[in-house]
Amino acid sequence: MRFRARNRAFWSMASKRGAALGDFDGDGRVDLAVSQNGAETKLYQNVLGKPGLRVRLAGPPGNPDGVGATMRLVFGGRLGAAREIHGGSGYWSQDSAVQVMGGPETPTQIWVRWPGRQTTTSPIPDGAKEITVNTDSKVTMNR
Repeated sequence: MRFRARNRAFWSMASKRGAALGDFDGDGRVDLAVSQNGAETKLYQNVLGKPGLRVRLAGPPGNPDGVGATMRLVFGGRLGAAREIHGGSGYWSQDSAVQVMGGPETPTQIWVRWPGRQTTTSPIPDGAKEITVNTDSKVTMNR
């Protein structure tokens, strides 16, 4: 990945305190934010990465982001890499609940293991750039 700084240079004298990944501009590429002690937060935009599918989970009552769920894209009959939704990512950090997922080809389905071990497999609509998946296996194409 190659990042473009949205503000001053990364290597300042400030002490780094945390980092978080997320797609801040909605282009399907994972961007980077770095917090610093006593200085401004730095935001780096991924400008060369291949765009992936943005996936948002609509979890059960009391867990709207599906924290603890594991998801995988399905390519034909093959499962892609696993991604877990977590509630924290380090000191002064929080990754996005919207995950950017990609693979070697266009995915056909998404598999989710929800907290409590329930699993769902749902088709991905053709041309989807962003989807929301709920616990009943319903997929909504956001764009």
